[in-house]
Amino acid sequence: MNGSREQTVEPRLAQFAVGQTFNTLPAAVIERTKEVFLDTVGIMIAAAAAPTISNLRNTLVTRDLGVSTVFGSKFKGDPSIAALLNGSLSTVTQFDEGHRASMGHPGIHIVPAALAMGEAKRISGKDLLVAIATGYEIAVRIGLAVFPLQPMIHPHGNWATIGAAFSVGKILSLTENQFVNILNCISTLTLFAWRKATTSGATIHHLTPGLGASHAIVVALAVQAGYIGPPLCLEQYFLPLSSAHPKPEMLTEGLGSTYEILNNYFKAYPACAHAHSTIEAMEKLLANLSISEEHIDWVEVRTYPVAAHLSEQNPPNALAGLFSIPYCLGTILVKGKLDVAPLVAEDPVDPQILTVASRIRVVKHEHLKPPYPEGRPSVVRVRLKNGAEHEECVALPRGDQMRRLTKKELET
Repeated sequence: MNGSREQTVEPRLAQFAVGQTFNTLPAAVIERTKEVFLDTVGIMIAAAAAPTISNLRNTLVTRDLGVSTVFGSKFKGDPSIAALLNGSLSTVTQFDEGHRASMGHPGIHIVPAALAMGEAKRISGKDLLVAIATGYEIAVRIGLAVFPLQPMIHPHGNWATIGAAFSVGKILSLTENQFVNILNCISTLTLFAWRKATTSGATIHHLTPGLGASHAIVVALAVQAGYIGPPLCLEQYFLPLSSAHPKPEMLTEGLGSTYEILNNYFKAYPACAHAHSTIEAMEKLLANLSISEEHIDWVEVRTYPVAAHLSEQNPPNALAGLFSIPYCLGTILVKGKLDVAPLVAEDPVDPQILTVASRIRVVKHEHLKPPYPEGRPSVVRVRLKNGAEHEECVALPRGDQMRRLTKKELET
């Protein structure tokens, strides 16, 4: 890192955070922030009955412990506990919004933290939106600076936690110096969760955004109380630890003139976003051919390298199934659509779906256009038992920033 950047990055991010107001935010940013907030709250409420998180909630919240809403409980909670439990609901249905270029999901960290602290401080709706928008921008810029993450690291609980801490700091009306210290403190306390948790169906995965949101609150309060962190922790520790090729220039390039929340996406399907182009391609084939799984001999999926990792034909549970392209397509062929009910109930995998998934092969293709992260290309080829073959290609799925869902689709 060069000396001039070391002297300017942290103060510039802090100055940006302090300077954000409702009146200075572009109208489009305010509207998108509302959508991110409502979408994230909606998916948390939808997952409130998930057994493992319900059990943890019943252990941690046995009476009123604060003023922050805990979804699924009649009791209120301390902000850090409310953020932990609510944030942990956000990945259950796999409808979490995201940001393609940074390959992460900022909203599920930022919204639970800002909501819990916002309730505790009784801030206005306008101030809540400003806090979320501010944290989102900081989070994504850090995500872009560490893209791609080290291969084994999952983004949940990682860089978006830093943005969540900025959201909380905004609610607490911290000073520029305190925001610099938030960077120094939270950058040494983020998670580095193993990516395999998703494909193996480990439900501990759900805790990662919740812990990120809770950490954000605790660290922001610690900074307010006078704690300090190691200087230049973001650039000298977090960035090189997270990525083999960090790009610190992304932290401040266009800061204040562009807002990355406008480049987010909302999921059209309850599955890992890397499976969405494949899912849409299969839906198009089924709509055009009017066939079911009984007519199909085999299915071949050619997709970009990151998506090709979702190739497991025999996932151990429903969560792992939503990180398995064969299981997603098998579910559509057997059930007609992907359904969140088995996810919320934490059901075991369906043997009939596994049988169909065994006939679905995923192949890594390096040269599909547009390449990731500019696109999410996928080609699905179906061979019928009568010998006919049919193919469908999707470059970017529904819900992507370039193919936005309508307001009506978002509401449903």
